[in-house]
Amino acid sequence: MKITNLFDIAVAKSKSTDDYSAGDVPFVTNAEINNGVVRYVEPFEDDKVFEGPAICISGLGYATVHYGVFLPKGNGGDSCTILKPKGNLKRSELLYYAALFNALHGWRFSFGRKASRRRLENLMMTPLHSQAPINLLAEIEANNNMMSALLAEKESQLKAG
Repeated sequence: MKITNLFDIAVAKSKSTDDYSAGDVPFVTNAEINNGVVRYVEPFEDDKVFEGPAICISGLGYATVHYGVFLPKGNGGDSCTILKPKGNLKRSELLYYAALFNALHGWRFSFGRKASRRRLENLMMTPLHSQAPINLLAEIEANNNMMSALLAEKESQLKAG
């Protein structure tokens, strides 16, 4: 199934990272660490701020998942492209499609060939979540439980000082 059957595709519009003052909105770029967030900024009025659930595809072809408000990098040749689900997707489904994109299509993009709406719109996203060969929901749930426990432990350590 084509990516456009599952998602509406939008293009980011923002300034350069250094143009922003500190704020509360995650600024998402080509970084693969920290879910693509390089800093928190105060957007300008003419920026395109998105609200999740959404998948953000960096110019270098790496997919990250965002649930709240975020500002994707949107200037120059390495702008981000946003995938907004056409229907209601569970969190596990959104994570699945981001991981599927990275596995199937991440190799297609680089510094010499950036991801763009035109290059993304005809890509296939199969197998669909419902046709996945493993029990993804159980695997994701187990991972979520483990991460939640680790985060709770770290939080209590930080509070204890």
